[in-house]
Amino acid sequence: MSLSLRAVLPGASPMAALAALPVCASPFCPRPPSLWQRWWARHEGVWIHQHWYCSLDCFQVGLFRRLEQAALAGPRSARRANRLPLGLILLSQGDITGEQLREALSRQAAAKRGRIGEWLVEMGAVTETQVTAALAAQQGCPLFPLPEPQRLPERMYWPELLVHRYGAAPVFHDPAQPSLYVGFLERVDHGFLLSLEQMLRCRTRPCILTPSAYRRQLELRAFLQPSESIMIHQPQSGMEMTRTISNYAEQVHAERCSIARCDDRLWTRLESSGDRHVDFLFRLPMMG
Repeated sequence: MSLSLRAVLPGASPMAALAALPVCASPFCPRPPSLWQRWWARHEGVWIHQHWYCSLDCFQVGLFRRLEQAALAGPRSARRANRLPLGLILLSQGDITGEQLREALSRQAAAKRGRIGEWLVEMGAVTETQVTAALAAQQGCPLFPLPEPQRLPERMYWPELLVHRYGAAPVFHDPAQPSLYVGFLERVDHGFLLSLEQMLRCRTRPCILTPSAYRRQLELRAFLQPSESIMIHQPQSGMEMTRTISNYAEQVHAERCSIARCDDRLWTRLESSGDRHVDFLFRLPMMG
């Protein structure tokens, strides 16, 4: 008994059904791009961002090209220059006096450590909230208002190494937009925000966290123990990275792969059904 496309996709016209089926993005795909071939392979392939690859062999071709492109692209422009030093912002807002600012700067210079806000808090000149509000004004983004951390979908968490490197944690997810508020401890890194949008497939909005709120986010993360992260410390070639990721993709029956560069690391994520994922962090070789 033969099946018609209308029987398989009730209510859909043949042309609409054909347009909805993906076409393998590999230029070397050995499969004929016929309608039925695409239909039966639709659950076998892997997406790499907006491109679909119908088999593991085709996936490896696309993966190698994407990894090489990401590695050669160079790190994104990250932190924007501050408009005003934090101490001057606190002074202009009337939170501290000129004498308090000079004393904090003197202590900082003598100790050769710490940020000016930390010294002002230690002196009792300002509160943690006042310093964080000034940081938010300096960075041109809001102060995150929720006092307690919220549990987010597992796929909205990123590897711990990146949490500490950028001082950034996910704080609030709005699935209707979809958007994710990313809380930074001190300075917003716009290059990392772009990488998150690429990896998480949602819009990111920066905000500033108080140190205590940031610590609570880390405690929640430790309690949740997000999905597996694999760190490869020894630099690998594009072909070696491709083999490593492909082996895991086959084992976990991956349906989607995302790739982004984060400074000297290449972050790759494999996603399977049921909101499962595994992250890889590859160290890139030093260039030039």
